[in-house]
Amino acid sequence: MANPRQANVSDHDYDLPALENSFEEEGTVFDGLDSRMDEIQTALKRFDDLEKKLEGIENRMDGIGKSTKENTENIVKLQERVEHLTLENKELREKCLESERYKRRWDLRLMGVPEKDNENTREVVLGILTRVVPMSVEKLRDTVDTVHRLGKRGAVNNNMPRAIIIQFAMRTVRDEVWRKSKEARVCKEMKIYFREDFSKEDRAARAKLWPMVEQARRSGKRAFLKEGYALIDGRKVVLITTRFIIKKKIKIKKNNFYYFWGGWSNY
Repeated sequence: MANPRQANVSDHDYDLPALENSFEEEGTVFDGLDSRMDEIQTALKRFDDLEKKLEGIENRMDGIGKSTKENTENIVKLQERVEHLTLENKELREKCLESERYKRRWDLRLMGVPEKDNENTREVVLGILTRVVPMSVEKLRDTVDTVHRLGKRGAVNNNMPRAIIIQFAMRTVRDEVWRKSKEARVCKEMKIYFREDFSKEDRAARAKLWPMVEQARRSGKRAFLKEGYALIDGRKVVLITTRFIIKKKIKIKKNNFYYFWGGWSNY
C-alpha cells in the first residue's frame, strides 16, 4: 500500500517561516491580552477607589443624618421653650396690666381746665373738688396725693388745655368725686369733666368694644364699658386673638362673650 505523504517531504521537515509567523501572531495576541489585563487592573483599582469614596460618603451621610436628627430635636425643644416663654410673657404682661389697673383705680383725670402760666395746679384742683364733694379744703389736702398736668405744654397742636391727673390717697374719696362729678354744677359752669384713668391697652380695648355696646343698647340690652372689657346683660365681653383660642392658651369661662378681631362669639 502506498504512503499518502509526499515522497519528497521528510517527517522532520517544517515550514519555518509559517511557524515564525504563527508565533508572531500568538505573541501579538498575548500582548493584547496583557494590555487588556492592565486595563482590567486599572479599572479594578478605580472601582476600589470609588468604593472607598462611597464608603466615605456613606459615613459622612450617616454623620449628617445624626446631626440632622440632633438639630431637629433641638429645634423642637427650642420651639417648646419659645411657646412656654411666650405664654409666660403673656401671663406676666397680664399681671403687670392688672397691677397698673389696680393703681389707676385711685386716679381720676380732669379735662378742660384752662391752663395758666405759673399756675398752682394742686390748689386749682382742690378748689374745684370742694364744689364737687362736701369736704373742706383741709380734708381734701389729706386725701389728695399728687396733682399734675399730663404731657408737655404745647406738644399738642390744638388749643385744648392739658389734662390733669389726680391721685387720691383714699379710694372712697376718689369714688365719691367720680360719682358726684356727673351732676356737679361746677363742671357744667366751667365746661370741665372727669374721666377714669385707664391704661393704653384698656383704652384701645374700650375703643373696639364701644360699637358693640352701642349696638347692644339699641337692641334694648343693658351694656356697659369697664376696664378693658364690656358687660352686656351681665355677660363679660373681652378682647382676645384667635391665635390664643386655637392654641388653647387662655382659660375660657362658660357663658362669656369673647370678641375676636373681626367678629365675636359666645362660649
